[in-house]
Formats: sequence, C-alpha cells, structure tokens
Amino acid sequence: MSFLEKTSDFFSLVKESNFDLGIIYSQNPNGVYVVVLVILVILLIVAFFVRNSFKESQLLRLVSKIQNSSDFDEFDLKLSKIVEGLPKRGVEVATSLNLLKDDILNSQLVLLKDFNVKKKIKSYKQISLQYSLIAKNSKKYAIEELTKYYEDKSKSLLDDNLSKEIESYYKNISFKENDIKYINSIVSYANTLSNPQSILAPLQDEINRFSFAFNLDLFKFVKNLTKENSGQIFENCNKKIDSIFEDGNTKISEVILSYMLDNNEEQKVYDYISNLKNPIYLQSLYFYFFAKKDDITLDLAFVKNETQINQNYKEHLDNKITFNWKDLSLIKHILNAPRVLETIGHIDYRNVLERIEKLENEVDYNAKVAEILEVARRAETIAKEAKAIARSGK
Repeated sequence: MSFLEKTSDFFSLVKESNFDLGIIYSQNPNGVYVVVLVILVILLIVAFFVRNSFKESQLLRLVSKIQNSSDFDEFDLKLSKIVEGLPKRGVEVATSLNLLKDDILNSQLVLLKDFNVKKKIKSYKQISLQYSLIAKNSKKYAIEELTKYYEDKSKSLLDDNLSKEIESYYKNISFKENDIKYINSIVSYANTLSNPQSILAPLQDEINRFSFAFNLDLFKFVKNLTKENSGQIFENCNKKIDSIFEDGNTKISEVILSYMLDNNEEQKVYDYISNLKNPIYLQSLYFYFFAKKDDITLDLAFVKNETQINQNYKEHLDNKITFNWKDLSLIKHILNAPRVLETIGHIDYRNVLERIEKLENEVDYNAKVAEILEVARRAETIAKEAKAIARSGK
C-alpha cells in the first residue's frame, strides 16, 4: 500500500471515529505516529522560516542603522554581525547593503579620524579584513556592484587611505622619544607588505631631514630605538650617527656630547674630540669642556688631538699631578696618555717618573714594614699561648 493510500485510510478512520483519538490509536497506531511526525516537521519548517524572517528583519535594520554608531568599536561589532549574517539572510540584505555602502564607509572613517597612527593601522586592517569577507560572502547573490566595491575597498583602504595617514603622521612630527611606539607600529605594518620600502624609505628620508649632530630630541629618539622593534629604521639611524662621529670634520653639539657623557657613552665622546680636525669647533669645545668636569680622560682626549688651538694643557696637567700626588693610578693614567710627554716636557715628565718610583718604593717599604709587624704580632701571640700552656702543665 502506498503512502497516499495509507494517508487516505487514516483520515477515513479519523472521520468515521468522529475524531476519537482512542479509537484512532487502537486501530492505526502507526498512522498516528506518522501524522504527529508530519505535524512536527511542518512546525519546524514554519519555525525556521519565521526565525529566518525575524533574523533577516533584524539584519536589515542593523544595515540601515549602523552609520548611527557612536564609536568605532560599536561600529566594528555591528559590521561583524553583518559580515556573519550576509550569506544566510538573502538577497534583500545584500541589496540594502549595496545601497548604503558609501554611507557605511564614510561613517566608519569619521569614527577613526582622531585615532593615533598606531590605532589607525589596527583599525584600517580590521576594516580591510571585514570588507574582504563581505566581498566573499556576497558573491552568491550575483550583485557585481556590491562584490566589486568591497573587493576594491578592502585593498584601497590600505594602499591609499592608510598610506596617506601614515605619511601625514611622520611628516608632522619632530621624532622625539614619545614617538617611538608609533614609529615601531609603522615599521611593523610596513614589514607585512610585499614592498616595505614604499613606506620605510620615505619615512627614513623624513628623519634624515633633521640634524643628527645638533638635534638632541632626535638623538634621544635614535638611542631608544631597538633593532627588534624598529628594524631598518634602527639600523639606518645608528649608521648615520656613527658616521658623523667618525667624520673628523663634523660639528656635534656640545649638548649632545654632554648627554652622552652622562649616559655611559663617554668613550665615543673621547674618540670624537681626540680626532676632531676642525680647529674652530675644537676651540669651542675646549672652552666648554676642558677642565670643566671631573673627568681627566675627557681632558686627555683634548691633549691627544694634534690640531692647534689656543690651550693651556700643561698647566692643567701639572695641577692634576700636583694635587693628586699620592694617587698612583691617576698619575700613571695621565703619564701613559698620548701626547702627555710632549705637552708637559721631557724634564717634567722625567721628574714625575722619578717621584713615582720613589713613591712606589715608599709604598713597597711601608708594605714590607707592615708585613714584618704583622709577623711579629703573630709571633708574640704564639709565644703568649705557648707560655700559657707551659704554666698550665706545671
């Protein structure tokens, strides 16, 4: 018997029993089960369409109201819901999204216009990803205008909009320490591109417009970059600084040199001063630094330099030696420095050597006397202990 015949018999039984469920069930239980199952399927189908209609209505309302969002995070959350629901809710949602696509984009860009560049990079990447998903999820509806719009925008938002935002940022800053976290975010983003130099090269050119030799803020900026986070910018800027210190003709601000002396980069300053060939600028640094700090190595860097300037090296070294006569390590440090012999003269140099030798002999003699006295004290102690033991044994 076919399904239709069984169904016809079942409904004939229902009519004959005057809808008495007891009689119906006793005579045709399987038919009851089938009918109940059919009813459940119908209810499920109805529920599905009702729910889908409700969800579609919600999504349509979300599309129409999304541009009223008060902040970017709220907007982003709503757009994520649209992206997720688009392939499930039918062509009407896709059509509505197509009509409002420009308004949605413009509203989103307004919400992020006051972000710092680090947050802009993050936000533009989020938008680009979502737009790429919208393009993918809308293809099933064959609305070419919608799909192409979001495919194009997912790329142009990064290639055009974000690139202009980044350029605007680095062209309007002075490259100070508090800019480092933003520069690092730019470097990190650039390194994700197929051509990082499209961003890094003009960024480096902009940095190079500032003076590495006289701009202390820029110098601090470079010194606080790290290879790990700043990559190529770190390498290029440090090479630039190294080159100006190695060039014996470059003027480097005394403010920068002072900063380095106070921040554990003394040797680089010593080497720069001892090799500086510009007599006018060396004279200026002489008046600023020589004998002004308690740093004999800094003073000796000037002495080492053969460039002729108006100076009084000999008197300063004579005073240092005279007032620190018993500090052998300091005196030897001075005497062993380059060009000290020529500066103080052979006679004075020999006299200092003789006095050092005499002092070393005195120190050696005093050490030996102290050693003898210590041995004597120990012998006396041992003798007293032996005497005490001898007395206790009587």
